[in-house]
Amino acid sequence: MTDEAKKPLEDLVKSIIGNFAGKEKLTEEEILSKWGAVVGEQAAKHSRPRSFTDSRLIVHVDDSSWLYELTTRKKYILNNLSSELKGKKLKDITFRIGELK
Repeated sequence: MTDEAKKPLEDLVKSIIGNFAGKEKLTEEEILSKWGAVVGEQAAKHSRPRSFTDSRLIVHVDDSSWLYELTTRKKYILNNLSSELKGKKLKDITFRIGELK
């Protein structure tokens, strides 16, 4: 097989693998782009997604009142964020008091 003939097949395989892998992995940009829309503008000012490992999102909040508020809305946030991320794996959210930088 010539290099020219391999190229379309190689591109197809990369595309298929990329699409499959995309359904499993979340990027920080994807999460940040959806966060404000899901939690609302005011809550987004007081919270920031910090890390994502093992299908669990860690979110820092700036004080205990926002920790309580977002914790009470956890199920709603988890369901809506999962919907916004279109099938990507997000199983849990943990809220912690921390820096928003």
